[in-house]
Amino acid sequence: MSDAVTPWLHILAVSVWVGPQFFLFIAALPAIRTIEDRQARARVMRVIVTRFGWLAWAAMAVIVLTGISNLFQVGGDTPLSWSTAFDFRYGRIFAEKMVLVGITVGLTAVHTLVVGPRQLALNEQMNADPTQVARLRRVSIAISVTSLIASVLAIFMGALLANHTYSFEPD
Repeated sequence: MSDAVTPWLHILAVSVWVGPQFFLFIAALPAIRTIEDRQARARVMRVIVTRFGWLAWAAMAVIVLTGISNLFQVGGDTPLSWSTAFDFRYGRIFAEKMVLVGITVGLTAVHTLVVGPRQLALNEQMNADPTQVARLRRVSIAISVTSLIASVLAIFMGALLANHTYSFEPD
């Protein structure tokens, strides 16, 4: 039973990471854009993205920690070591998943630390250049969509890794 705790926490944290991204993209942000009062819209946006940021980065910390823990539980009947991991599909799939996770974390960091704050500041300026606002919104959407796609693909890679019948075949 204890072997199920870290994979469960990993899956839960991944759900907390990805679920709100879909919600923001599909429901919250389009709804917020319907608020006509720019100041009210900017305040709502700041509250939502700040709270989402804390939730998302906490989830990412849990994902990383439980992912590391999960590595020590891999193999079951087939012992896996770093020296033999690439003898199986597991090593290649794991490497590809880590690239996707790196892309996700990198893009999220750029959005959280650079693009998002600029976008919030522009939205809070009542005299901001509309073309600059629109350009930054497009950049934000491109980063967010790319990060979401990378996250979904990383989840798929995780499912492949968990299927030991597939992942422990010779590569």
